[in-house]
Amino acid sequence: MSKQLLYSHNSDVIVAALNHRAFAVVSSSSSDYQTSQNATVYELMAPSSKSSSTDAPKSDGNDKSGDKPNDDNEIQAVCCTKIGSCLWFAVSRGVKTLSLYSIPAESNTEGGSEETAKLLYPSAIYNLPKRARSLAFTSVDDLQVIVAGDLSGDAIAFPVPTDAPSSTSNENEAVKAMSTPKRLLLGHTASMLTGLNVVSSDQQQQFILTADRDEKVRISYFPETHIIHGYLLGHSSFISCMDAISNERTLCLTASGDGTSRLWDYQTCKEVGMLPVVIKKSAQEDDGDDMEEVDDEGKPTPEEKDEMEENDVDGEEGDDFDEDFDDEEEEESFDHHTVAVPLSVALHPDAKFAAVARDEIQSIDIHPIPPVAEKSSLSTSFQLSNFVSLHKKQTLECKSQPLAVRFTSDSSVLVLAREPEYLLHFSATDGANFNDISQSSCLTKALCKVAQSQNITMPATTLERNDYGECTLQKKEDRKELTAQQNTEKGCLHWNDPGRKVTAKKAQARKRHRKKAKGEKQTNEEASN
Repeated sequence: MSKQLLYSHNSDVIVAALNHRAFAVVSSSSSDYQTSQNATVYELMAPSSKSSSTDAPKSDGNDKSGDKPNDDNEIQAVCCTKIGSCLWFAVSRGVKTLSLYSIPAESNTEGGSEETAKLLYPSAIYNLPKRARSLAFTSVDDLQVIVAGDLSGDAIAFPVPTDAPSSTSNENEAVKAMSTPKRLLLGHTASMLTGLNVVSSDQQQQFILTADRDEKVRISYFPETHIIHGYLLGHSSFISCMDAISNERTLCLTASGDGTSRLWDYQTCKEVGMLPVVIKKSAQEDDGDDMEEVDDEGKPTPEEKDEMEENDVDGEEGDDFDEDFDDEEEEESFDHHTVAVPLSVALHPDAKFAAVARDEIQSIDIHPIPPVAEKSSLSTSFQLSNFVSLHKKQTLECKSQPLAVRFTSDSSVLVLAREPEYLLHFSATDGANFNDISQSSCLTKALCKVAQSQNITMPATTLERNDYGECTLQKKEDRKELTAQQNTEKGCLHWNDPGRKVTAKKAQARKRHRKKAKGEKQTNEEASN
């Protein structure tokens, strides 16, 4: 699955994972990061082996999460927030530890050396039963907690020690692993969590959204996680990443191994839109074009194209957003091509845009989300019950493979990429188009100088693959490609397969036929007697 390698708080604080090292970048000015010359970089140091060994969980030799020998300090997920007057950072590593770091919010005015980062050692360390690929800060009444979603399908809450001293730069003063009581919030049976978000609905009710390997997103009440609000069903493969927002529009964006990225209303548990699927050309037929786009069912019909044109917002003819389909693309053949799996998705805080980065595609797509009609007096959840057009887009080219994408509170887009760029920054102009400001942004300049000076090598992708290049989250038996006879014999029809209804109708018809034949036989026997 994809890892949570980039996170931001407002527009002046970010935390990024560069392979096995985590860095926090804090701008000295939250109002204008382009004119600000100071941005402090902190390296969030891994806990020492001594400090992380206390009460460490032992391996039972039957690890269904797929853990395998690798770099123990490889970053799995990062997160950040502001609690009171302190900035808090969280880092999950492959050694199955969760480290928390804190600094005073006012300390970001000090600045630092251009090519070195200040070292921070953890304020708190928790041992995890499995690797955690998703993190989220939230609160329960007056208690601040960090929720971790791990590869065994569990969501676990750990307390944030807000009364603990700030992180230290002295390794000898680093804390040891804490055995503070934790709370198991929920679990996905025999599955893996691939995404986690804690959000608020339009009724001031908190939800926890958890995505898993089995193509679904569960929406549970928080902190009463035993009460399930509903499910988001529609994907036909594992969910690779997810993002959700909390404002008057209760939206969630998910991406899957089936290549689709779908927009949902988690209040009504309905799908409200879908981003076009990107098709990668096979190596034998690659003639220079990296990708083509189709919808979920294939090429659009003429009626669908007319509907798309009618749904387009007036006045956007001259901007940089282009249509996904043209006549030349309709004539292309998609045989032997592969679907580009989304690595990361992001929603604009005000539900204006949706962004997606895909595997082996050196660009990200920004799709504008149509606004809600102001004249309607219906609730937002009800207004989004029908599909919205998401076919317009702006493509932001990247010189290297993008690994994660994130919107900031000022509508900017941050992109974590491979070396030598590491971090790209795109700013929204006129509220519609995005321009690359990486050369002038103090956030990107500060992080890139530190990373380039230390020659950090980034991974080629955030999807885990086996020795044959297959995604480890993809199930060994692709149930969608089984014939109806195989499905009937094995009893393993996919939950969303329409063949279930066909099989059930045939079974009922056979049952009625046998019952009718039996009745006729009994009638004939009685008549003969």
